[in-house]
Amino acid sequence: MKHRLIVSRKLSVVSSYYFCLFLTLLSIYPNLAKAQSKNIVDKIWNSAGGKNKWESTKYIMFTVSGNSQFGSITGTRKFLLDKQSNLVRFEGTFDNENIVAILNVQNQKLIRLYDENGTELSVTDFKGLVSELAAQYNIDLKVLALPASIATASLDGGSESKIINAEKLQKVDFNNFLGGSGSVYVNEESGMIKRIDMDNKSYIVNGYKDIGNGLVLPTIFKGSNDSISYQKVASFTEMETEKFKSF
Repeated sequence: MKHRLIVSRKLSVVSSYYFCLFLTLLSIYPNLAKAQSKNIVDKIWNSAGGKNKWESTKYIMFTVSGNSQFGSITGTRKFLLDKQSNLVRFEGTFDNENIVAILNVQNQKLIRLYDENGTELSVTDFKGLVSELAAQYNIDLKVLALPASIATASLDGGSESKIINAEKLQKVDFNNFLGGSGSVYVNEESGMIKRIDMDNKSYIVNGYKDIGNGLVLPTIFKGSNDSISYQKVASFTEMETEKFKSF
């Protein structure tokens, strides 16, 4: 009987030990995941030149082709952004007409509209223009600013590594980027995003360029059936205010 009691007590002690160990591991894993996520976020920000570089950039200009979400917006399009005021200047083709539009993308207000010769047009005649331009602009900017977009999305720390094109890349899952979820593959040394998988599509990301003030962003996204290309990209600390007021 004493032997049985001793064995029972030993089993109880062992069970308690493993139970405590289990609880300890449960408390450790979330902290490890958080630390891992922070580490990969820091690497992504550093690859882009740093979070401060992105936040201190006041104006961004870019031209882009591909990934048009609306049949009304065709060809190469150009955007100039004032990050502080949310004013955007658009130059491109809308409904087969070359136009210059100045809008506020935050409140989706069309401020000025011109034809390709600089003749001012009535904004009331283009009511459908604002929502489509604002939506296309938001997509184009978030894709261009992929490092910032992913660094501020909800991330899984990621643990899977793959060798792609002779590079060791870490797979990181994300949520809340362009309203969806997916994965990016990050170079474990440089922190540069080299591939993005989303909506059953996969894009190779490259063409990284210093667009000014040490801010480094990707400019080429090549898929199996389509591609997105940013031909000209530049950032500025100063800009003529007339760009957001007139033709």
